[in-house]
Amino acid sequence: MNHLKRIPLRNMLPVAFGLLVAQSAAAIGGAVMETESTHKTVTVAEAEKAVVAGKIVGQSAPVADATVYAYEVASYSLKKVLTDGYGRFLLGSLPAGMYKIIAYKEGFAPTIELLLRRRQQDRQYLEIEMHEEKVGDIRQGEDFWSVRSRVPADVLRDIQHSWTSTDDEIGTGTRIAGLTHFGGQMLAQSGVEQLGGAFGEAQMTGAEFDLQGAVGQLQVDINGQYKLLASDGSSNLGQIPDAEVAAVSVAIENDQESKLSLASSNGQLTRFRDNDMTSIDMEHYRLQWSRKAGAHGTSDVTAQYTEEANYHNTGMADPIAIPDSSRTWNLQGAYTGALTDRTSLQAGVTYQQRIGRGLLGPAFGGEQLQNDPLSNETIGIYGLADSQIVPRVVVEYGLYSSVRDGSLSLMPHGGLVLDMGSKWKARTSFARRVDERAPDEPYRGFSTALYSDKTTCRKAGEACYEVFFSRGEGTGDDSISVGAVHREFAETLQLYFSPDFFDRLESLFVVEGDELPELQFSMVRRIAPKILAKLESNIAAGGGGIFYATDERPYENQIRYLVTSLDTHFQQTSTGVFVAFHHLEQELNPVSDRPSSATSEREMQRLQLMLTQDLNVLADFASNWAVRFNVELSRGATPYTLATDDELRKKLTGGISVSF
Repeated sequence: MNHLKRIPLRNMLPVAFGLLVAQSAAAIGGAVMETESTHKTVTVAEAEKAVVAGKIVGQSAPVADATVYAYEVASYSLKKVLTDGYGRFLLGSLPAGMYKIIAYKEGFAPTIELLLRRRQQDRQYLEIEMHEEKVGDIRQGEDFWSVRSRVPADVLRDIQHSWTSTDDEIGTGTRIAGLTHFGGQMLAQSGVEQLGGAFGEAQMTGAEFDLQGAVGQLQVDINGQYKLLASDGSSNLGQIPDAEVAAVSVAIENDQESKLSLASSNGQLTRFRDNDMTSIDMEHYRLQWSRKAGAHGTSDVTAQYTEEANYHNTGMADPIAIPDSSRTWNLQGAYTGALTDRTSLQAGVTYQQRIGRGLLGPAFGGEQLQNDPLSNETIGIYGLADSQIVPRVVVEYGLYSSVRDGSLSLMPHGGLVLDMGSKWKARTSFARRVDERAPDEPYRGFSTALYSDKTTCRKAGEACYEVFFSRGEGTGDDSISVGAVHREFAETLQLYFSPDFFDRLESLFVVEGDELPELQFSMVRRIAPKILAKLESNIAAGGGGIFYATDERPYENQIRYLVTSLDTHFQQTSTGVFVAFHHLEQELNPVSDRPSSATSEREMQRLQLMLTQDLNVLADFASNWAVRFNVELSRGATPYTLATDDELRKKLTGGISVSF
């Protein structure tokens, strides 16, 4: 190990970035590496004959001896060439596909460009501009962590971070067998949150970590989170018990051949409901194993277990399909791969068993409310494929089928992707469920999902239709996507708008018969040479489904939501600004003519502003240090009470993170 030594931070970026690209090809099974390590002069005739050629220019002159990497994001094939004295390079004939073109030279900020090749014989010419780094300030361009975020995830898993000498016996990009080392990020934060009403304030403390590295030939990824919310004792109703959540996951990968991951999380929370203290608990465990299957396929096996009590109840007139407590097993086996050069396939088998307890009322055949189990067992089989009919047209087709407690559901799926030129694509798809329901099956089931989950139609949908127009791939500096989705639901589904355990009340439920049209918009734009912004917005309004609630009354459901976020990165100063706004509404209109019937409404609003600042722009630390400051203003339900008055509550948190 005498050949290893610690080098200054300003020299770490070139070394780490060289390791990033060159080691990726060696680490990924089946990757092909072509290297031209000698200086080669590119003639005009060669440039004219080349299928893919280009030029690297600086701010004032061409960049000679720059390394240009091209890797295809689907097949992981990688090619490496050098520019000549005039900054010119030849990549030759590259097969059709989507490529990441990376230009790198010590003293310059790495630059990444997307290249779409529709045909292998297409001639394409690239001119890439690189920006010089100022001495002692590696944050003038995109820093190492920003560059990493734009490299495909399957490549990132094999990246190794280490300080290595530039001696001749170990050149940049050389993989050191048997080396054990880790890099990652750690975050510590604390703050205060107003609980609303007479409940005073709570102190919040938390920590997160993410470690990645290698142990011999194994790639290891470990991450975890812990958060504690403790009342300060100022409540007029007495001290409220603490709430906490903890999660940890470990992933181990062996040279891209196989990967094993284990994850667990648990959370506890106590709130008032009907003037009583109610305990909310959630435990979740997941085991996932994936392995290469053949030359172009991957097989995955996943097992999940979830146990909860009072987590999904919102406290309104809940649908009787939502259990008060449940235990759920989920098993899934899937295969993804390419059948031919033009056809890919995804197929799988799923099994779910939910054992829950709740209230079943008149709509389910009972004369009065009674304690009955809300349990079901579902076996599903699905297959999805896409085929390229002509170079500009891809056809999608497939079928979801499930059997549950004597009922059979079939959901055919079809779609079309059209390449419209100038990097624009149009996509449309449809799916509609056909049920053969058993006459004595009163319970249709219950499931949960994040509002952005693409599988909600498969879980609870009656029909789904969508139309999208997009430009770019969503990972570059200039991409846009706009579209509409229309969903009809066949069973009760709880939609969550935050993965945070403490934000469980930031949710809405849909029921059988609901229709929910939604508009979606996203855009990534470099609005200035050193300013990159990402805007996302989803708006939906619908409902119309009629359900029986736990108060033995029928209601008509109406829901609306608006979720918008703007994430801006100022690369000149390594400053991040994130702004998000959530507006959720649920309205339950009683169908009964009884005078006592009244509309039940719930409305939640949350405005978030988060600032992050990289401290290495101010000084050359041994590691990458950053600070984070978060402010949230909210109205509506809290974790402790369902009071929905207009009281404005504040949440202030701050933290510091280090990347190493």
